[in-house]
Amino acid sequence: MANSSIIDTAKNKIIKEFIKDDMIVKAIDSPDVTSREGLINTHIFNYHQNPHTINTVKTFITVQVHIPQPFSGRTIYVNPTVEIWIISHEKHMVVDNIPKVTANRNDYLSMLIDAKLNGKSGFGIGELSLLSNIEGSYQQDYVFRKMEFQGTDLNNTLCKDE
Repeated sequence: MANSSIIDTAKNKIIKEFIKDDMIVKAIDSPDVTSREGLINTHIFNYHQNPHTINTVKTFITVQVHIPQPFSGRTIYVNPTVEIWIISHEKHMVVDNIPKVTANRNDYLSMLIDAKLNGKSGFGIGELSLLSNIEGSYQQDYVFRKMEFQGTDLNNTLCKDE
C-alpha cells in the first residue's frame, strides 16, 4: 500500500478483528446491542468519538490511524501509527460480567487488544509494535486508556497503475 490508502484499510481490519473476538465483545459489555456488527458506530468507532455526546453509562473504543512525517531523507518508508482509545464511564469500570477478571474494564480491554494487535502483520509491510499504553481522565465521568502501535509501510506505490 502507499500513503493514505492504509488509513481506511487498517481501521476496517482492526474493527473487524475486534467484533470477531468473543472476549473483546464480552468485555465491552453492551446489553443493548444484539449483534456484533451492532457494536460498530455505537461502541466501536473509526473516528475519535467525544464522550460529551454519550448519554448512557458504557464503554467504547475508537480507532485512528496517523501517518506522521517521514524521517528526513527517508522517503521510501513511512511509519503509520494506530491509536486505540478505550473510554469508559467510571460506573462501568468494574468487569462484573466476566468471572475471575480483577483488572478494571479499560486495563482488561487493553490487555486483549495488545494480544490481538502487537506483532500482527497485514498493516502495511511490517508488523505492528506497541509504542505506548497510557491511562488518564477524559472528562468528569469518563476515563481512558490510549494505546499506540506503530507499523511500517511504503511511502509511495511501486506500481504506477495502483
